[in-house]
Amino acid sequence: NSDKVPTKLLNLHRELFVTADIFFINKMPFFLMISQKTCFTAVNHLVSRKVPDIFKAFEEIHQCHLQRGFRVTVIHMDGEFEPLKTMIEAMPGGPAVNLASASEHVPEIERRVRVAKERSRAVRHGMPFDRIPKLLTICIAFFVVKMSNFFPPKGGISETLSPKTIVSGETLDCKKHLCMPIGQHCQVHEEEQPRNSQLARTRGAISLGPSGNQQGGHRFVALNTGKKITRRSWDMIPMPDAERTKFRTDVDKLQSIMMK
Repeated sequence: NSDKVPTKLLNLHRELFVTADIFFINKMPFFLMISQKTCFTAVNHLVSRKVPDIFKAFEEIHQCHLQRGFRVTVIHMDGEFEPLKTMIEAMPGGPAVNLASASEHVPEIERRVRVAKERSRAVRHGMPFDRIPKLLTICIAFFVVKMSNFFPPKGGISETLSPKTIVSGETLDCKKHLCMPIGQHCQVHEEEQPRNSQLARTRGAISLGPSGNQQGGHRFVALNTGKKITRRSWDMIPMPDAERTKFRTDVDKLQSIMMK
């Protein structure tokens, strides 16, 4: 169950000032937004940099804040977001859009972009792969931002509640969130029906991180199909050399399947 925002905290910090920007990892665009009070960082992968896609990414994050009782009153962005200004301000309860002037920077969000990219790079280079599919790169970005939100930041509005708990109600559970590193090779347990068939009971997969459900399930990319799956049980094992070689040679094939 999600934890409720303390009434006193919500009354003091209901209205939020946020900053937002777009950053790239391996040429893939991401929309990043951070609140100055709650210090909550939100990220969304962008299909493209077209106005409707950027607006959809903002709308999803904005809705998460509204559901917890917060209201974004001002959003500070670069001048490149000028086409979004009218659309955002026309939303019911939409924030005022403050655009930066030419050659002016938004230091809060630029610093957060740097942190997200550095941590994504660190996770990526902890994996034993020369190349990885785009889906795994996207999940790494989501994972590092999510983990950073689980710890109360210095200068935040609470010394005990993390930004993740304040904005989404989710708390860190080591058995669910830290039981397995992203990119880990596993044999996931299949539960095909009927159970008396000769089909394999497990198959090779790469972890994409926690699924977010209360049971502690994880998302995986199946190595035989390239599709994203969610499983509740698995066995972590070292990746066989033959399977690792096949993974390297099949990355291009997996790319086309995963991104459909």
